[in-house]
Amino acid sequence: MAEIDGCNFPEEGFFYDVEDQMWVRFDDDGNITSGLTDVGQHVAGKILYVRPRKVGEDVSQGKRVAIIESGKFVGPINAPLSGRIIELNEAVLDNAKLVNEAPYGEGWIFRLKPSSLESERVNLKEGQDAMEAIRHKMEMESWDCR
Repeated sequence: MAEIDGCNFPEEGFFYDVEDQMWVRFDDDGNITSGLTDVGQHVAGKILYVRPRKVGEDVSQGKRVAIIESGKFVGPINAPLSGRIIELNEAVLDNAKLVNEAPYGEGWIFRLKPSSLESERVNLKEGQDAMEAIRHKMEMESWDCR
């Protein structure tokens, strides 16, 4: 696990949409699981509600897949890849603070069946490239997790 300014980022098996602060894990069944990064949930603050689009709906990369509401922010969560929503994390819908408490574990938000994986996967960063891009984004935005 890498740490940047107090924020944690798993490296092994995780890909990152640096612009929208989303993580992606490619699952064995060919689908993806995704959620907010540690810095994303810190910037949002204490998350009160997650209002996702419905299972079965198609979403486009970079477009809204859910809305989050916190004490200081109401805004979109954008899809890191295009695809069909195949599952929502019911635990998060019932208890949104899981996104704050365990963003890479129990706080995952949705699963997608990707539709344009070959062309869109290049927009995700992994490993050291991801850590450098995240560090740069955090510096530019003056973000940290302390």
